[in-house]
Amino acid sequence: MQWGGTDRCWGASNTVSGPRMRGSAVGVRGAVVLVAAALLVGGCSSTVEGHAVRPDGADGLFDPCSAIPDEAISGLGADVATERAGVAGVRQAEFEICTWDAGWYYLGVWSTFRTLDDVRSNPDDTDFREAPEVGKGAITFREVSDTRNERCFVAIPIAQGAVFVRVEAMASEGVHEAMCALAVRQARALKRFIPA
Repeated sequence: MQWGGTDRCWGASNTVSGPRMRGSAVGVRGAVVLVAAALLVGGCSSTVEGHAVRPDGADGLFDPCSAIPDEAISGLGADVATERAGVAGVRQAEFEICTWDAGWYYLGVWSTFRTLDDVRSNPDDTDFREAPEVGKGAITFREVSDTRNERCFVAIPIAQGAVFVRVEAMASEGVHEAMCALAVRQARALKRFIPA
């Protein structure tokens, strides 16, 4: 999948250190497929020495891992000790991604320069609905690949582009409530920590 000639990168099934990030809204697809393939082929025993390097194209993005207080995350029923940045521990170009385990589902906040127009024009995304209870211009959407309604995004337009609140049922737990209603509830609670 492509957006304006660049590979999308939200994607590839992966449960190594967080939620299954299957072909999604704005995409970290190319990088994630390579990471997931490496993990599947080589196992999870390799260690990389050194420090995480911010990928090109992410400078200036709102960073949910550092900007959202632990108390706010725990107040939503998520476990702050499970915080993960990036996808499978790999930071993504054009995104800041933070994910937490929240009982039976994963809670993620994704920050990007991409806009809601990008999301609406993405053939992998569907079921766009206005979410005025979250804020002006906010929408919910799902992924075409999510045929079992196990995931939902809330997209909030901000000056840099957008912030997405993403929820996904854990495979071992199943869906306990309507995923978009859950995503809207969590997005409303997190909105005060998200820049305008």
